[in-house]
Amino acid sequence: MSGEKKELYLGYTTDKAVTPFFQKFLEALEQEKLMMSRCPKCGTEYLPPRQHCQKDLEECELVEFTEREAKLHSYVIVDFAPESLTSRAPYVVAIGEFPSGKKLTAHITNLMSMPEIGMTLKLAFDRIDEKKITYKWLV
Repeated sequence: MSGEKKELYLGYTTDKAVTPFFQKFLEALEQEKLMMSRCPKCGTEYLPPRQHCQKDLEECELVEFTEREAKLHSYVIVDFAPESLTSRAPYVVAIGEFPSGKKLTAHITNLMSMPEIGMTLKLAFDRIDEKKITYKWLV
């Protein structure tokens, strides 16, 4: 990737102090890879990644997260969206739980009926525009 900054749609923005750690996360998204972080001292893992371990404040390392299917753990239907998402309302924000027990929050973008707890979700990636890429759930 050329020194150009990228942006993640789910609230991440690159026009504000992007660290090298976070830049690596964004570069992995460009390749449709989701990264998690792991503390080298205590082994705690974070998804989405954190730069520093909240237990011992060590700097975490990025490692690829390879699970792609999860079960719907919880969800909310957003009727009154923030200004940047009003064109998508109503939309569903869901927490998917992977077999490893890790959970990830993302939009479900292809629902044809009401979501059901326990339904299978598939992790996918979506390029919003040239500078924005995100991960999402598909059913």
